[in-house]
Amino acid sequence: MTSWHTLTSDEALSALGSGPSGLSYEKAKRLLADLGQNQLEGPMRPPLWRTFLGKFKEYLVIVLLFAALISFIAGESANAYVILGIVLLVAVIGFLQEYKAERAMEALRDMQAPQADVFRDGKMVSLPARELVPGDVIFLEAGDKVPADGRILDETQLEVIEAPLTGESLPVKKDPAPLSEATPLADRRNMIFMGTTVSYGNCRAVITATGRNTELGRISSMIQPRPVDPPLKMKLEQLAKRQAILVLVISLAVFALGVAKGSPVIDTLITAIALAVAGVPEALPFVVTLALAFGTQAMARKSAIIRSLPAVETLGSTTVICTDKTGTLTTGEMTVREIRTYRSVQVTGSGYEPVGEFLQNGLATDPRSEDIAQLLKIGVLCNNADLNHDGTKDRIIGDPTEGALIVVAKKGEILEETRNSYIEIVEYPFDSDRKRMTTVHRSEMGGLEVSMKGAPEMVLERCTFIAGPQGIKPMTEEDRMAVRAASNDMAKRAMRVLAFAWKHMEEHEPREIGWVESDLIFAGLMGMMDPPRSEAKEAIRICQKAGIRPIMITGDHPLTAKAIGRELGIGQDEVIEGVQIEEMSDEALQSRIKDVSTFARVTAEHKVRIVQALKLQGNVVAMTGDGVNDAPALKAADIGVAMGRTGTDVAKEASDMVITDDNFATIVSAVEEGRRIYDNIRKGASYLLSVSFAELATIFLGVMIGLPVPLLAVQILWINVIAEEFPAIGLAVEPAHDGIMNKKPRSPKEPMPSRGLMIYTLGISGAIVIGSLGLYAQALEAGQDLDYARTVAFMGLGLFTVCNAYCSRSLERSVLKMDPLTNKKLILGMTASILSLLVVAYVPFMQSIFGTTALGLQSWGMILAASLMVVMVSEALKKAVPMLRL
Repeated sequence: MTSWHTLTSDEALSALGSGPSGLSYEKAKRLLADLGQNQLEGPMRPPLWRTFLGKFKEYLVIVLLFAALISFIAGESANAYVILGIVLLVAVIGFLQEYKAERAMEALRDMQAPQADVFRDGKMVSLPARELVPGDVIFLEAGDKVPADGRILDETQLEVIEAPLTGESLPVKKDPAPLSEATPLADRRNMIFMGTTVSYGNCRAVITATGRNTELGRISSMIQPRPVDPPLKMKLEQLAKRQAILVLVISLAVFALGVAKGSPVIDTLITAIALAVAGVPEALPFVVTLALAFGTQAMARKSAIIRSLPAVETLGSTTVICTDKTGTLTTGEMTVREIRTYRSVQVTGSGYEPVGEFLQNGLATDPRSEDIAQLLKIGVLCNNADLNHDGTKDRIIGDPTEGALIVVAKKGEILEETRNSYIEIVEYPFDSDRKRMTTVHRSEMGGLEVSMKGAPEMVLERCTFIAGPQGIKPMTEEDRMAVRAASNDMAKRAMRVLAFAWKHMEEHEPREIGWVESDLIFAGLMGMMDPPRSEAKEAIRICQKAGIRPIMITGDHPLTAKAIGRELGIGQDEVIEGVQIEEMSDEALQSRIKDVSTFARVTAEHKVRIVQALKLQGNVVAMTGDGVNDAPALKAADIGVAMGRTGTDVAKEASDMVITDDNFATIVSAVEEGRRIYDNIRKGASYLLSVSFAELATIFLGVMIGLPVPLLAVQILWINVIAEEFPAIGLAVEPAHDGIMNKKPRSPKEPMPSRGLMIYTLGISGAIVIGSLGLYAQALEAGQDLDYARTVAFMGLGLFTVCNAYCSRSLERSVLKMDPLTNKKLILGMTASILSLLVVAYVPFMQSIFGTTALGLQSWGMILAASLMVVMVSEALKKAVPMLRL
């Protein structure tokens, strides 16, 4: 592969078989036929019907479908229809949530320029960008979107915004001079890249790559579906497999024993079906989906849009957040942070909002004092940018660096006054050789004023005087050394440093550049940077307290990355650059990534490698970002988080979650919500499994000791699908408990349910079995008929389920310390559950279907007394099993 940035302009043209006048139409036509059009082709998407059917491949759903089939075979069609209804509802909810999840390639295609100015047969014509081929010579000017990758032939003050591709927060000044082989992508000043935008100047360039061969094309090929299922899905599948094996073994054992004893085959089969129905928690897929769906609604109210349901749980179990810097941790807007005259003054505020203070040694100082006001005035006069308020926020028109000078002048309340008092008559613009800009203005007070800004060394060489606390004096070598030291100090703190100078001129003096740019008075320095968001530092602190490791990955300069990391508390000041990553093996990267949390000058490939290295260490990785260069890593991470306002369509489409307010703190809120939801799923799983285990054990033990089947299949299904589901909905929306963000993230390898939770679940299940089977046996012993005894067992099991639901609100806190009014949906669900049980027991029509009968007061008294046993066992287990704690 040719390293175009190492060649001269003539060498690049020669290698491409082109020339300054471009290609001929005939040659371009041949190349287009050979290489294809200049566009990004996306992979074939599966049809919607296939996506929908894919929802039925989940293991727990397959188990439910099998249970429905067995019910049909045994003639229990009502059971089968209810199970199928649940399966269909789960599939529809999942399908609707993920309907628009895979459109990253379409967004990439939308980024391309539709037309391009091309030289063909020596004449410039406008052609569709898709018809460009390597060797075409194109012309670009301010505002143009770059249609393909190219090598710059010549340029005039060319600046290109490459932030969406490289993460560089400032427009990049271009230069056609050849570069070394090892020059990173972000520093290839003689190249232009598809998808970026020309912000200033113009150029001619020869196309070196089109379509999928461009840098943007390579990124698009890296955006691949995740090979690994979300953690929650895998855990639920493992749970379903264990449950299916348990149910199958017990059902077959009961069937075999029954047949061996000479029981009728049909009766024995019905008993086995009852066991199968009892052992499968039919409501679990629905409750999990419901908890996740409720979670997406709650997150949407907090400015986080979830594009994939499993992402909610994944976010809650996140152990590492890899965050882009520009526009995510920072505002994405250049801001003056420090002013140096003969004193040092800090400027507060961030972004383009003209609000802030001027502080000297922490105390407010007047920005209209002579030294500061003069510096701010030069920044206004030597400037072509403007500040505009569009009704919602302040925006800069023009160069971001010049915009920062306008904003700080507005903060100092001298912007309008300066503009109204001076008229520009001469401008010597900035260029890459002079590295400074100079203007001459006529003052309304009379006379002319020269203003200069630029690189400190370039401004210093034109100065012979300096402004100090005692006024203007000749500049000495000591003064120059002091200015250089101050400039270096600011640069080490990742600031972009500009120097400012001025002088008065008379109307009769020459206005040629040599005279104008001589004998200037040095006014001072201004340091600016893309500052951290005001809320980002607190969000990072909360993440660290919650056991989540933040890692900053940026395409920006290492010094900038280090300074931002230090200010936010990320890492230990050590930075790894992209060129170092390229030299590392995967094993070496995994070793280094344990200790380093800041990465700079990285490309899209580097970001993906970092994410993959973290995942191989067992981390659950969230990746945040907003640029095209973030998209592959967003897709490779366990959960991709895109910024909604500044994020590109590519980043949004590659993500699982979009933060609509571009606020890093919203991610922390989303993590808390994810933890709450996973806690509720754990509670719901324990609650449902304890009932299923109890039903399974009640029937199995009852049959083993020679009793008639204690519960009918239709009775079990009513409890599993109706009676226990109402409280389960309430558990799905249980509010977050105090201290949820003070705990370490769960281990990604933790099973569902965990060891401690399984002990709790089995303990509750045992209490329910003892109560249900005891009530059933007592009723038979008292001479009650079989329907009455089964009704006692049915009502007892149902009421135990309701008590279990309330106890499950917290797996740590006592029921006596829980306020019932904080979860009114659960109270309503418990009430609905009890009513559904009473309907089955007392409505004649339902009695005939479910084989139930009305109960006497004595039986109700025994059921209520037995219910207290479930509560007491729950209280004892919460104190005895510390492993329950997350």
